[in-house]
Amino acid sequence: MDTATPSRIDTRGITAFVAIAYGFSWLCVLAYVLGFGTQPEQSPIAFRVVAALSMFGPTVATFLVARRVSPLPSLKADTGLGLGQHRLRFLLLAVLGTPVVVLGALLLSAVFYPGAMDLSGLSGLRAQLAQLPPEATQAIDKLGGPQVLLVIQVVQAALLGPFLNLPVIFGEEWGWRGYLLPRLLPLGQWSALVLGGVIWGLWHAPLILLGYNYPQHPVLGVLLFTVVCVLLSILLGWMRLATGSIWPAVLAHGSINALAPIVVMLGYAEKPIDTALVGMTGWPGWLVLAALVGVLVLTRQLPVRAPEGAHFSQA
Repeated sequence: MDTATPSRIDTRGITAFVAIAYGFSWLCVLAYVLGFGTQPEQSPIAFRVVAALSMFGPTVATFLVARRVSPLPSLKADTGLGLGQHRLRFLLLAVLGTPVVVLGALLLSAVFYPGAMDLSGLSGLRAQLAQLPPEATQAIDKLGGPQVLLVIQVVQAALLGPFLNLPVIFGEEWGWRGYLLPRLLPLGQWSALVLGGVIWGLWHAPLILLGYNYPQHPVLGVLLFTVVCVLLSILLGWMRLATGSIWPAVLAHGSINALAPIVVMLGYAEKPIDTALVGMTGWPGWLVLAALVGVLVLTRQLPVRAPEGAHFSQA
């Protein structure tokens, strides 16, 4: 647990952090727009590279602010770089529990919108595979077809995704949960978790406006994804505060990023999936995340109680 959580809010440090995190990441997106235009589907590789690079904005901000603008006594301890306490329990929860949450959101989506996903025919996935070279499609057929490929994708994403995504997800989490959350705690835990989620959500705005996550709702998507980020901020923040470490949150975030996009494989060939309605980014995903927050509140795990030797606001 942090041993140097501030008793008063560091307005200078927080302002500098947000400005640098937003500035770095938004400039990355601006460079993409100036170089490739506003249609990511026309240059998907460049878009993915820029999106990944932009994720390091919070890390750049953390390093600069913690070293130069508003120095911290211990960069490692004060930003959660250690493994913290309850490490095994929370690391396993992040790796094994997160896939259950994502798949639960898909199941709930299928209940509310049974016609939104082609779970039996997988026509959307088949259409995507049809664009591959013939030798690739032949290899998939030998493997067992689209159904087997989908299962393999889900298993790989669940087991390997948290670790493969670790470098870029660290770029976000060291900032949002490592630096920003503890600095906001003088406002009270709930205020810190929610405000941190709003800041995190709006930080995504340029990518969302280009069609990231909500290609059919680029403007409304900014608001929709901010709701997702607030709920995730509470859950990832709980991991951070309960352990004093960012690593459970890094792995959980990495797992979500690996598994959530699988929903686009489940649409119909003639009707792309509407991510505002299904999956983690849709309101069924909100319900699953909100239910988890409710469980933590009912079991008195939120707000997190400070263990002996640590101090942070519980208001």
